Amino acid sequence: MKNKKRIAIFGGSFDPVHTDHINIAIACHDKLNFDEVWMTPSWVNPFKQINVSSSVKDRLTMLQIATKNISFIKINEYEVHNQNVSFTYETVKYMIANFPNYDFEFIMGSDQLDNFELWNNFEDLIKIIKFNVFQRTEIYNEKIVKKYNLKVFTFNNNNISSTDIRNLRKINLQIPEINDYINNNLLYIEERVKSKMDNDRFIHCLNVGQYAKRLAIINGVDPNKAFIAGTLHDIAKRWEKSLAELYLKKYLPVILKEPEQIWHSYVGYLHLQKDWLINDQEILLAVLKHTVAAAEMSTLDMIVFVADKISYERNYPGVNELRTIANENLEKSFKMILKAQYDNAIKKHGENKIGALIKESYNFWIGEKK
Repeated sequence: MKNKKRIAIFGGSFDPVHTDHINIAIACHDKLNFDEVWMTPSWVNPFKQINVSSSVKDRLTMLQIATKNISFIKINEYEVHNQNVSFTYETVKYMIANFPNYDFEFIMGSDQLDNFELWNNFEDLIKIIKFNVFQRTEIYNEKIVKKYNLKVFTFNNNNISSTDIRNLRKINLQIPEINDYINNNLLYIEERVKSKMDNDRFIHCLNVGQYAKRLAIINGVDPNKAFIAGTLHDIAKRWEKSLAELYLKKYLPVILKEPEQIWHSYVGYLHLQKDWLINDQEILLAVLKHTVAAAEMSTLDMIVFVADKISYERNYPGVNELRTIANENLEKSFKMILKAQYDNAIKKHGENKIGALIKESYNFWIGEKK
């Protein structure tokens, strides 16, 4: 009689999927000799206090990206299509009943051992399927392992978690394509952006992103790049001065000579490049130039610069006129805003204290072209 195909059921939120998830799946195949690993994203994890941060569509897409070149990993969508609280017992019963020619075992991380006995219908669950534990941390609940005679396996462990990735920790260890997907779709901005600024500033960022997208469509520029750069333009606006100084001293010390109120655009550029690992120079430069512009301004640069000054929540004399002009002639609105900004800076701080960068921008776009 032909042996049944051995299937490892690997459940989780996968929000997002990361390197260690894939390494566990690889270890299942290479070390435990499973024929396939069925990664089974949950609709809602019953042991998480908050719902997942990204949509089912995004989580499934990220799983597809991460596993596209690994033939033995399959994505099972039973739980997300069930659209209910994801209980392992129900999933296992479904798998056994619907795939009688397969031999199933369940994969879990050692970090789940503390709650293991709290799983729904645990006493029945432990009888119908074998569990394999992968060691996520050095310290784990050995009492539970011994009590249920569980086997614990090691794998190529980078010691990262989805929480780490959502909060910009250990990003260098993440699957690059997944990180690009997260950045290109602005996933987890609640954790990455809103948590670092006040609500008014966050609303402003969202508005600038939307307005930049609108201007991009009018001007034939990639609307998603404009949306990303606009949304992230003020990401470092509310940073402590000491942290901003740290970044500038390390990477762009010349900017320390400029007025403090413009530092955030350069720090934001560095933060997105070094910590988010955004490598799209068009997006990065649009963030860098959104405060005082530059002699070289791409259409995207102008879009973010202008959107920042006329975003939906702005309410100052003349803003509606500027919006009308921006919709019709981007460069004209850019020059008008730059001139007004320069004149206001001179009036408020005096010519000797406005910094060299805004003078360079003004002289190139306004002063030398009167």
